[in-house]
Amino acid sequence: MDQPDFQPVIPPGVSPSIERMLSRPRPRWRGVIHRVAVPCSLVAGAVTIAYAPAGSDRFGAAVYAFGASLMFIASALVHLKHWPVPLWERLFRFDHAAIFVLIASGATPVAIAALSGRSQSLMLWAVWIGAAVGVGLRLLPFHPPKGLMNTLFLVLGWVPVLVAADLYRALSLTVLVLIGVEALLYSAGALMLGARWPNPSPHVFGYHEIWHVLVTCAVAVHYVVVVLITNA
Repeated sequence: MDQPDFQPVIPPGVSPSIERMLSRPRPRWRGVIHRVAVPCSLVAGAVTIAYAPAGSDRFGAAVYAFGASLMFIASALVHLKHWPVPLWERLFRFDHAAIFVLIASGATPVAIAALSGRSQSLMLWAVWIGAAVGVGLRLLPFHPPKGLMNTLFLVLGWVPVLVAADLYRALSLTVLVLIGVEALLYSAGALMLGARWPNPSPHVFGYHEIWHVLVTCAVAVHYVVVVLITNA
């Protein structure tokens, strides 16, 4: 599969995700980063929950820990190997749905710990309705147009801009900088994934592996954010 004379065999009617996976050699690092991230996220989540004060802050921390770990588990499974196509299609749907859950779960502890009233409700309703729409699209029996999922991920990730002024007043400079770094990591990764560039070593470590590195770093940064805001 990793030889230069690789010839893809693509069944008709598969989703763009499956077509992309089957049309290129499988890099040796495919899925490795997120498989390692699964236990790391479980440990980080347990620590984050333990350090959060009891009550709503701990609930928010638990929501994020669940969303982050679910995303890594889904990604690790879908990229573990070349599965039978029908199962692979279901795993990709699970993978994409888990990304929407991750985005909404990341906004949850921030809204709970830093906001109140209308701005808190707006942020929570917006991200979770958006996530529900995204998950619903992946559960419907059709393949979404190429690029639609990445666009929705990016748009949902920027929902907190709706309450940017309130977040600016409520959060410390350190937390704001960390959230900015996180947003850049996700946004740069989404753009790179869409462009499929840079692709340094298609047979070993390609553009998708860069995306996984950036996502893992962003998730780690947000764990730090959650610890800081729940203990402010």
